[in-house]
Amino acid sequence: MQSNSWIIIPVHNRKAITRACLERLRAQGVFDRARVCVVDDACTDGTREMLESEFPQVHCVDGNGHLYWGGGILEGMKVAHAAGAGVMVWLNDDCLPAEGAIDHLIARVLETKGICGGVCRDPESPDTVTYSGTRVGEDDMVKPGPGEFLHVDLINGNLVAVHREVVDRIGLPPGRELPHYGGDSVYALRAGRVGIPCEVSGDAIATNPPNLYFDRFGKNKPAWWLLKEPFRIGSILYWPTYWRFLREAFGWRAYIRWPAYFIRLVRYLTAAFGRQFSN
Repeated sequence: MQSNSWIIIPVHNRKAITRACLERLRAQGVFDRARVCVVDDACTDGTREMLESEFPQVHCVDGNGHLYWGGGILEGMKVAHAAGAGVMVWLNDDCLPAEGAIDHLIARVLETKGICGGVCRDPESPDTVTYSGTRVGEDDMVKPGPGEFLHVDLINGNLVAVHREVVDRIGLPPGRELPHYGGDSVYALRAGRVGIPCEVSGDAIATNPPNLYFDRFGKNKPAWWLLKEPFRIGSILYWPTYWRFLREAFGWRAYIRWPAYFIRLVRYLTAAFGRQFSN
């Protein structure tokens, strides 16, 4: 691992989870080989005090409490890029990389000057891939085997290495326009359009529990939940995020796909009201 590599971890009020992630990195000697940058998005649960007392070598970036994932990654990358980072690694604090996973991703992007992500598996069901990446037009995530690198159009940002030249060519991720969901995939799309390699490696493994919000329309959710989600910034149903992602991914065809969002939302909302009144 190169000394000019930075690992960027956005956090918000998950002190125990953040601690476990940093302990994993420390046990693997990562602190000796890279700069670990935690973006503290105005935590109020004692996370900052824990960082200062238990991990004094961590570089902390302050957030305003409204950064979410995309904004946290954006602010961390700004600091890392300005400090001359050659590689910037995105890491979720609930993602626990296996030994050598981060080193492997960094080595790969130093070779390709592109983007490379790992394969995350459910800690409760190791055969289940929770995050990796996908190709446009395909629903299933790619599952590269050992020694294999697979091209992707969209990437999950849980464990991803980005070479400095990517930022120099296409800029920083859209953390303000896409504050939570979609920013990782849009960044990969922008990279691919200018010929930057974007891939997932079968040799960079981590455990990461599945995100329950990926059940996008909440087939078993109550009606009140579905009613508020399109207006909550951190939701996968937040309509401005969904529209911006469609525009980026599909161009003019987004206008054709956009009505499907409302049709599905109304369908599941009707079903939720039906369950509510039948009970």
